[in-house]
Amino acid sequence: MVTTLSSCTYVSGDPLPEYSAINIEKNQKPKVLITPAKQLSFPLTPEDLNDIKILEAKFDQEKNCAGLAAPQIGIGKQIIVFSAPYNPDLMKWRPDFTQTMDKTIWINPSYEGIGEDKHEDYEACFSVLEMAGPVNRYKNIKYQAYTVMGELVEGKAEGFLARIIQHEADHVNGKLFVDYVPDDKLLKIEEYRRKRAEAIKAQSELAD
Repeated sequence: MVTTLSSCTYVSGDPLPEYSAINIEKNQKPKVLITPAKQLSFPLTPEDLNDIKILEAKFDQEKNCAGLAAPQIGIGKQIIVFSAPYNPDLMKWRPDFTQTMDKTIWINPSYEGIGEDKHEDYEACFSVLEMAGPVNRYKNIKYQAYTVMGELVEGKAEGFLARIIQHEADHVNGKLFVDYVPDDKLLKIEEYRRKRAEAIKAQSELAD
């Protein structure tokens, strides 16, 4: 299991923790990923604030990363960071990307589905080695969380943004996307990328 950097103050440029990840083929599952994370109380402690800095720095260094949760880097606390900024190129081939949100840090996030309508789409994760699979998630959700300052945040999300929130909030409850995917539908990441490239190409051809 990855050790956190909480025992020292994080400074920009310091080494960041590696990802905790399950290995399905070897049946290896780090406890921090499959155990509900600790809810935080306010005001946050200096250690909590330091952990948030570490998580945000890890998120910022990744390209094409929609979100990260603290357990993914070995920190068993209910903290997530995510973003769904306006991106016309992505929106061209992802018709469910109808709602945007700039980079956001939430504490103790939760959600519930609105209605029964769901949408299946492929997901992958830094915490699931070399695998992807189709996940059926609510199209519309209600969410609740707290800001770093302890302010309550409530609202509704749809489409791609709702999927991101569900994926990240699941992490702090010890749940991974593979928990929703039948074993016979899991794909190697290379196969997933090929399918995604084909889908983007097909969508582009329809748009022309």
